[in-house]
Amino acid sequence: MKRRRIEPIYTNTYRQLRNRSRRLRFFSILLILIIIAGGWFGYRHYRDQQLSHYRVRGVTLDQANGFVDFQQLSQQGFQFAYLRATSGATYTDDQFQSNYDRSQGSSLKMGVYHVYSYTTSPKAQFKNFEREVGYREGQLPIAVQVTTYGKYNARYLRQSEPQKKLLQLVSLLQQHYDKRIIIWCTPNIWQSVNQTSLARYKTWLQTSSLSHQSGQVVFITYDEKATVKLNGQSQTVPASVFNGSQRQWHSWSTQ
Repeated sequence: MKRRRIEPIYTNTYRQLRNRSRRLRFFSILLILIIIAGGWFGYRHYRDQQLSHYRVRGVTLDQANGFVDFQQLSQQGFQFAYLRATSGATYTDDQFQSNYDRSQGSSLKMGVYHVYSYTTSPKAQFKNFEREVGYREGQLPIAVQVTTYGKYNARYLRQSEPQKKLLQLVSLLQQHYDKRIIIWCTPNIWQSVNQTSLARYKTWLQTSSLSHQSGQVVFITYDEKATVKLNGQSQTVPASVFNGSQRQWHSWSTQ
């Protein structure tokens, strides 16, 4: 006669607890995913509401974007584009001149920008910009992008010597091209320089916050990875808005 297997009395209890624990983990993970998805959709809805107050949108482009059809950008509702021309004293963007020349057949207002370097002289940076850009400076003000890296941060820019160097480059560009200059930076950097002589220049803020920006702010880069259609494919580009109405844009961009 086959002997019957007798399991300990706690075996079923253990299995029930283990199954209950698995169900709890599953529903906990599901709840977390629902909260994350809800937060993401809520944020997108909030940002779309904010964006509805800004009618004028634009993009910034560099060589990483390859060949760009500027008519396509215009058809997607963009009204301006900024092209990277140079960085520091030696770097030039491979696509700048060809992009600029092709953009002239579109209805986009065009601007160019230089990426500032802390480690090379303002005169050398100006010469690099002048050689590459020539008179392809566009209709919009020239932008100088000031970023941070390593020890070159917002605190560093509170010192008088770095401020003087940045001001020297901005002055050289303004005098040579007889154009307005915009300083493109983060809010932290702008706080470091807005009590200096640089405060007389308008700013282009790189921030996801679209609300309560002062009249000192001309552009706001609200999304570093906005999706646009270029050459039949989706690409991500930094997207910006003009801090004003359509009527103000027309007046400001034609000065």
